[in-house]
Amino acid sequence: MMMLFVAAVMIFGVVFGTAVDSANGKAHGETYEMQAPIAVIRPTAEMKGKLKGDDAASVKKYLSFDEYATYAMGLQQIGVQQPQFSISVSLPMRQAGGTKAIAGKSDESAKKTGGETMLYSLYDNDAISINLMGNFKLAQGKALNYQSKDSKSALVSEAFARKNNLKVGSTFKLGNPTDNTKTYTFKVRGIYAYTDPAPAGNGSDAKLAKDNRDNAVYAGPAAFTKNNLATEKASGWATPRFDVGFKLQGVDQYKSFAEMAKMMKLPKGYEVSSPTLDRYNDLLKPLDTLASVMGKVRVGLYAGGGVILLLLVGLGLRRRTDEIRMDMIIGVTRGRLGWQFALETLMPTLPGLLIGGVAGALAAKPLGSSLTHGIATPAVSACWMAMWYCIAIVAALAVIAFLRATFTNLSRIFDVRSANDDAITFDGKSSDSDNSSQIAIDGEDQAEAQAVSDGDSDDANNDNDDHNDHAAEDDTEVEA
Repeated sequence: MMMLFVAAVMIFGVVFGTAVDSANGKAHGETYEMQAPIAVIRPTAEMKGKLKGDDAASVKKYLSFDEYATYAMGLQQIGVQQPQFSISVSLPMRQAGGTKAIAGKSDESAKKTGGETMLYSLYDNDAISINLMGNFKLAQGKALNYQSKDSKSALVSEAFARKNNLKVGSTFKLGNPTDNTKTYTFKVRGIYAYTDPAPAGNGSDAKLAKDNRDNAVYAGPAAFTKNNLATEKASGWATPRFDVGFKLQGVDQYKSFAEMAKMMKLPKGYEVSSPTLDRYNDLLKPLDTLASVMGKVRVGLYAGGGVILLLLVGLGLRRRTDEIRMDMIIGVTRGRLGWQFALETLMPTLPGLLIGGVAGALAAKPLGSSLTHGIATPAVSACWMAMWYCIAIVAALAVIAFLRATFTNLSRIFDVRSANDDAITFDGKSSDSDNSSQIAIDGEDQAEAQAVSDGDSDDANNDNDDHNDHAAEDDTEVEA
């Protein structure tokens, strides 16, 4: 039972580990290359720290729409014939009409910051996947209609909705960042929840209220166009901030775009990145960890399983010498005994390999999915090689068991019997001593018998004359 269990656990682990390793290799290879990344040009971490949310002069460091257009024209140099883009525009907005934002840790007046909330205008659904504040999904309500001319429909966060007692269909107001007299009315079309971790400084650690991503309000393109918020003549906090995503057809195009942008001299403090590729790599982190662990486990299972099975085989053949010698005395050949021992090894281990192999193949996908948060790790053809390695280990053990009878020494087959005969004792005395004593006693008895016989012969000669008178008596003595 132990051999069956160890064999099953060994092959189960190596089959599952091989499946995980194969899935990890495919995810970082073929699947990664097939991604359709969206490239963005955004401030580096160092530059982001210099964009002060309470200093309106920071807007001068924004990339203008014309600058983005220059990089868009460069797409033709890398073979993109029909470039596609994802655009979003943002502005800070003031609290108005009783609307309250979630406070920051060190808030400043709206005059310095432009407002306590941020209004984002998204031009398509891909803009959500590259959103500055992170990807999000709807918790309630409906998604935005990007083709609609409705300038009032908007999405708010769960925290913002709780703060202002908003529900789907409720209305709220926001104020212009530079003109206190202008307000805009929005209607809650949906309530969202972020699926990405909060960027540093944009979560509960936000210094200013407008930097807290839960204060972000998302609307369609009409919210900016109809309200004339995307004007190029604006100044200060009324200056819109554009964020353009370049849709590419593969990782190779993304790499080419990054090289092209560097050749065109990116503005200081800006870099090319891809939020979609970063998110994809983040999703693979649990798989990377599992693959790393299972790589070590597989080596341990091969080595440890083989050693444990070898010990179990050795334990089973440990005290079989007498059995082997007796079988050979009655005519059983070494080959027949070796085959018997090999079968004793194969009979528990082969069923164990079958049970563990089938279980590992069937459990690889659901087990891997549960350990990697949804990434499937199905058994593949590479798992057969792992199975063959386990079969090879079991075959080697069978050969070792076969050789047990071959190397048994028959020249000492009677050693145990001879030793026992020489060592027979009684009351602490050896058998040789007892035999010597017995021989001495027997010798003395024979001497006495011979003396008595000689004496009787002399008496018989001396009394020869009286033989006739005492014949009966002499005969009796002789017989006695």
